[in-house]
Amino acid sequence: MRLKNVTFSKWLGSHLDKEADEKWLRELYPWPVLARVDCDKQHIDQAQHIEYAGVQYSVTLKSIHWQPDHGTYKYRLFVESNGLGWHARAYCDEYDMCCTPDGTFVTLFHSGRQEPLEKIAKAFFKRDWGNINLQSFKSLAVSRFLAASIAAGVADFAFQAFPLEHYPDARLIGGESPMLASDHDLWVGYRFFSEDAYSWARNNVGNASRIVALYFADTKYQFRTDLPLGTEVKSVTQIDSEELQGKYSDLIISLLRQLEIPSEILPFEKLTAIVHGKVNLPNISLKEADINEALASLKRPCDSKSELRYQLSAGVVLNAWIESERLNGFKQRKSFYAFKQHLGSLAKWANGANLPGVHLWAEQLIGSATPILYVRIDDVDFSFHSIPSAKEFLSNEQLVWTGVRLKPIAPVVLTWARYLLPN
Repeated sequence: MRLKNVTFSKWLGSHLDKEADEKWLRELYPWPVLARVDCDKQHIDQAQHIEYAGVQYSVTLKSIHWQPDHGTYKYRLFVESNGLGWHARAYCDEYDMCCTPDGTFVTLFHSGRQEPLEKIAKAFFKRDWGNINLQSFKSLAVSRFLAASIAAGVADFAFQAFPLEHYPDARLIGGESPMLASDHDLWVGYRFFSEDAYSWARNNVGNASRIVALYFADTKYQFRTDLPLGTEVKSVTQIDSEELQGKYSDLIISLLRQLEIPSEILPFEKLTAIVHGKVNLPNISLKEADINEALASLKRPCDSKSELRYQLSAGVVLNAWIESERLNGFKQRKSFYAFKQHLGSLAKWANGANLPGVHLWAEQLIGSATPILYVRIDDVDFSFHSIPSAKEFLSNEQLVWTGVRLKPIAPVVLTWARYLLPN
């Protein structure tokens, strides 16, 4: 006997008053798997093997109890799965599923005192990295839950002038409802990638006087970015750095890097030796995480030497990425060279800021329309071609390039610069 209507939509329809994080946790349960469990008493203590989306699950019906006060049966189910890494989390959990005597689903909850995802979130927001099990941590489900929690925290602060409430049927996965709303004055939604945020904003035009879509990572190809009047799309990184003084900065970077945590990163001393050319490495391949972080970093305000170093390092990563993409035939990536205008603005700011240990100069190359721009920060030289304002620095004192090429080790440079940001 399979229970009827075992779906998140059914659960949500009768639990709209629950807190947002509790609803998000429920949304991430293995609903399609639980819906296929045979709950007849003859299957107690027998493992049922269920395959869903290419993942093998073992579900054991542990017990069946009648609950006279509720008029429902409670089925305890033990779910095991090794998962598939990022796209399918592992399970070793017990759930209680309740239904009416005719087998109609009523509710579902984790049998433990605290949800596994709640434990992970508690350690994550405390930066208690030692209490995070990487095997259970690195999954899309965890990323979705943590990203939604950060987006909600950023939005609550940024739009505190509005009496925001969590929208009853907001979803982590798909759906057009906002995450937060102030009646029909303001709707705030969230998507991980910018393209989806733009789409969500356009689809909701007219539902509120002001529509704001938040996102974490920039989409890495060309997409439609037009927006109707009354709609906005904003980077979570930008809002966090400008309005919350970077409260979630390190956590946002972790999400952009597919939940990378500090214990996985090379020691600072080793990174420094590589950046200074004392340790030679072969070219280091870029990962999507590097591109995500680099694009997001350029949305932060720059007001210090450490921030300048970090954003120039992001420029090195983007240079290396675009070059690699164009060599692979993706000519349209050239449009991302717009980031060089930002680097030009950084150079102008740094030139007038009189930062200790920072020197800028430019050198004209024969046959090149624009000079090479050099920025030395302490004893590390950043160099860039095609910076619109580079000619302005031709009259600056020219130094001798250190000879260390940063582009082949771009991911290391970005990580090293991040280490040097203030905590």
